[in-house]
Amino acid sequence: MSADPETTFSLESSSLTGTVTVIVEGQEYKVHSYFLCRDSPVLREMFQSPVETLQPRWPLDNVTKSEFEHLLWIYYNPLLDYYSAPLDTWRDVLKLADMWKMKRATDLALGKLMRPGRLNSKELIALCERDDLKNYRWRAREAYIEICTRAEPLTPEEFQAFGMDAVLLIMQIRERIVANRHSTDLEKPREEDIVDDVIGRASEQLSTVDPDF
Repeated sequence: MSADPETTFSLESSSLTGTVTVIVEGQEYKVHSYFLCRDSPVLREMFQSPVETLQPRWPLDNVTKSEFEHLLWIYYNPLLDYYSAPLDTWRDVLKLADMWKMKRATDLALGKLMRPGRLNSKELIALCERDDLKNYRWRAREAYIEICTRAEPLTPEEFQAFGMDAVLLIMQIRERIVANRHSTDLEKPREEDIVDDVIGRASEQLSTVDPDF
């Protein structure tokens, strides 16, 4: 199933815990409250706050209609365990899941985004600099190799996207690679091994089990 930005999510039934009406960019969406309350403590608190009307309408700030519809799509997917969508869909899901502290949706989006070959090097390194992924920088190994072994310096956009921790790592790796290239030692480490060494030591490997995505 592919995400369709034109899909209308309007549910008149109240078979679970009822429906809520939210407003996104002036558009009304009537959706089951069960999923949103179950997965988001932020939305649950909002929907449970006292109101002065029997039919409240809740405005959602800093959200576009497209982003909200992409998030709703993962809950109303009739295929249950099969999610196929463009990268932008998963970027939108991750943005809202982070904003509303929806761990299940966050893990799902990360799993889709971090599949091999989906993101470019800049995006993958930036993603692995999230606080919940820094112990898994090895997932961006090929991206680090590409960035650290190229001749061109980091661009201003890359500095901004990576954050200071990743920039310092990259500078450390590049310094070691330059020194290695000028070394006269007969047995020099491969540049890939230098990347592995630095990323491995920077990521303390607190867990030996892959994250569930």
